[in-house]
Amino acid sequence: MSLTRSLVRLVREAEQHLQRICCASSHMVLHRRLKGNNKGQGSDSLFSPLPAKPTFNPDDINVGEELGGQINRGDLLRVLNMFYKRPEIKRLCQEKGLDNRLFHQAFVSFRRLCMESENLPVELHIILSDILQESGHVDDIFPYFLKHAKEIFPHLECMDDLKKISDLRLPANWYPDARAVQRRIIFHAGPTNSGKTYHALERFMTAKSGVYCGPLKMLAVEVYQKMNKEGGTPCDLVTGEERRFADPDGDASNHVACTVEMTSTSHKCQY
Repeated sequence: MSLTRSLVRLVREAEQHLQRICCASSHMVLHRRLKGNNKGQGSDSLFSPLPAKPTFNPDDINVGEELGGQINRGDLLRVLNMFYKRPEIKRLCQEKGLDNRLFHQAFVSFRRLCMESENLPVELHIILSDILQESGHVDDIFPYFLKHAKEIFPHLECMDDLKKISDLRLPANWYPDARAVQRRIIFHAGPTNSGKTYHALERFMTAKSGVYCGPLKMLAVEVYQKMNKEGGTPCDLVTGEERRFADPDGDASNHVACTVEMTSTSHKCQY
């Protein structure tokens, strides 16, 4: 009866998995259709700049103007256009997640802010003044431009984290602690119903400590119940939904049955 219920649950989970695959396939087809209808538009088209209004308070003292002098708007526009045309600036922006479209939008917003602001930030005012007096370089504007770009495109703030997460080039370096452990790996292969799982669980029960990683919650629960009831080996259960302790007081056991994604990468065990 227990085996029958397990088979029924397994069939239901397989049906649900198949439904998820069909749903994902439908989304992929829809995405392709939308992509075909919007040729030339990349993911950058999803981002719109936030409005950035110049601030002005008549009671504020223009410290930048007192330190660096007054800036002619015509000269300021010329310097900003020089900055925009610099290939080096475009390359730096590409590295920071600003493609040509986002770079242009960020520059238009930054130029409007500089041209319409009565009081520029002190450091930016001094930098611009130095450039106009030929004691600075136009590339010195970049840090202030990038800061403004991150304000109107907040997603740029997490670009570094996204790059680290999506960097799959060196998987050997992902788990240095695990790779430093001297281990003996046994590859147990055989045809269906040849006793692979049976012998593995027998070894699991006799080991001082061990972890069973199941692809499904149902399988992890089955091993958890088998160890505690039939095998007499205290075993905890860890899944994405719950955690059960074999010990009534909640102390962790030496054996754990878990789903694959919940496997601890720092816990050491014999088997």
